[in-house]
Amino acid sequence: MPEFTFRRYASLRLAAVISVVLTLAACGGGGSGDSEDATLQAPPPSYAPESQSDSSGGVSSGGDATPGTSPSAYAVEPGDYAQLTSCLPFAGSSEAPFKVLFANLDSAPFFEEIVQDAVNNQFRALAPFSEYTSQFAFYDIDLQGFAALGCAHKDSGGFSCAEEQIHQAILEQCASDDVHGVLKVVIGESDYGASGGEIIYVASDRDWQNVETTLHHLRNIVIHELGHNFGLADLYDSPINADGTSVAGWPSELSREWANLDAPGCSKWCNSFKPASEYVQSANATCPTLTDRASCTSYNRAADGTCETDENGNYSCCGWSEDTVDDYFGSQCTPVWGSENIGQDCLQGTGCYYGGAHGNNSWRPVKTWEDSIMYGAGHSEEFDAVSEQALREAIRCCGTSDDSTSSCSVFRSEYQTFLQEHQPYKVRVGSCGTK
Repeated sequence: MPEFTFRRYASLRLAAVISVVLTLAACGGGGSGDSEDATLQAPPPSYAPESQSDSSGGVSSGGDATPGTSPSAYAVEPGDYAQLTSCLPFAGSSEAPFKVLFANLDSAPFFEEIVQDAVNNQFRALAPFSEYTSQFAFYDIDLQGFAALGCAHKDSGGFSCAEEQIHQAILEQCASDDVHGVLKVVIGESDYGASGGEIIYVASDRDWQNVETTLHHLRNIVIHELGHNFGLADLYDSPINADGTSVAGWPSELSREWANLDAPGCSKWCNSFKPASEYVQSANATCPTLTDRASCTSYNRAADGTCETDENGNYSCCGWSEDTVDDYFGSQCTPVWGSENIGQDCLQGTGCYYGGAHGNNSWRPVKTWEDSIMYGAGHSEEFDAVSEQALREAIRCCGTSDDSTSSCSVFRSEYQTFLQEHQPYKVRVGSCGTK
């Protein structure tokens, strides 16, 4: 597939300066804990941290109300794709089902190179997106006024803005019949960080100084964040507080609604699994035998709360849940992160490992950072087989002529429910969801 040439449509642009400042609301990208001490181990330096979930266990949407919760919201029909009527794509057709709009906030460092990399090396190079290149169109606009758009830097890195303000600024330049149906990526200058949601935010750090360093740090970040909109959760670890207690977050019932997380045994992609009595990994096997908080939270944990690791770098400490007995281990004390595969007869290249979506009571299909873009975007070259399969089905049933077939009818109904009830920050993807 030839690379696109980045072209600017200056005649279609207006300087968007919005004078009203809304209260900032965080934009979620799959959910993480709010505590600064929650992460046991910082992500590798080439991977950007996620944004944060709200205290209710969902993900806050930022800015305006979520349309999917309105009584007047109605299901998107097959073949009904959001339109951008006053902007032209720099790559792809304006009739493509999925519109991806990149917004350059206050002349972000290396904006054009970041966008080129996202389109050429992510959308057009990584399966399954590379199989549907004609289904995606790419747009770019300029936005001005960080503070006026309700934007603020996060202490943990990255930034987010007021959703309503960003939407208003976009609509002033690119009229749309449903801006929620557009996949939006705002790129701005900030300390290292990225987040997903109704609007995806990617920080380009001026301290990186050159494009090679920038693209190294942001490798596969855009496609990772977009994966959340298509129904995929984060597969990496945290948050367990430094004192060994679990951070209040998503209950297992919520986390397991995501396509790449499951209950014990991972029946979505495995046919059988080892019983808990056969969970024999030396360090992790000890955790369920510890029956009180003190012994659980002190096991293989330094005085400062640091979780010790084994010779392979796997966490070997435990996490304590005050009011939840794990439904596999039968204990309030569980491995803080599992590296033993209990899955049997699984989808090729996958297994069933304890932990996912920031350490909640769920099971993931891969073991390490290198095994999936949804685990370690900067460390992995592809999506894991489970995530890839889920993405392919979502693209097929929400953005191709198959969306009107009987084979997609059940998927579309279930996906609409998922968007409305389990992923409150995104209500529409292609022709799926509500408006």
